[in-house]
Amino acid sequence: MTLFCPDFGIFWFTQQDVESGAWLLNSGATNHMTFTTTDFTQTSLPRRSNIVNTNCVTSLVTRAGTVKLSPSLQLHNTLLMPSLLYKLLSVSQITIDLNFTVLFYSNFCLIQDILTKEIIGRGTKRGGLYHMEDFSIGRAHFTHLFTSNKEQQILLWRC
Repeated sequence: MTLFCPDFGIFWFTQQDVESGAWLLNSGATNHMTFTTTDFTQTSLPRRSNIVNTNCVTSLVTRAGTVKLSPSLQLHNTLLMPSLLYKLLSVSQITIDLNFTVLFYSNFCLIQDILTKEIIGRGTKRGGLYHMEDFSIGRAHFTHLFTSNKEQQILLWRC
């Protein structure tokens, strides 16, 4: 299935490609988005009342707020959209608002703090999408998490 929408970009996937509750890294999303109220540490009224979702239907935004994924990663201005099927991390919000960089490789990705060089998150590419799996990785703890020698060499080079 191929979908295109201005707020999300182009997707090639089926619903079976995405685990329920997984955060997906998305370079086309304008905002971080979730469908789960329990993800939030605080909420307020949203600045936007609706957004065009992945099936090009306008969906209601009910709240906005902060989601804490780890001590190093808090997502401000995250939108609560009960009709959304997937949780989306906006690459532009991560890089601009948090001063992090996102590194994409052929089968995994990393979120890194630009100032401290600490690895903040790690994801694996499955079904054409980057599934964020770990937000608690520090620079000293992540090498053993990768399966291939090539991935370990790339990570070592980045340090």
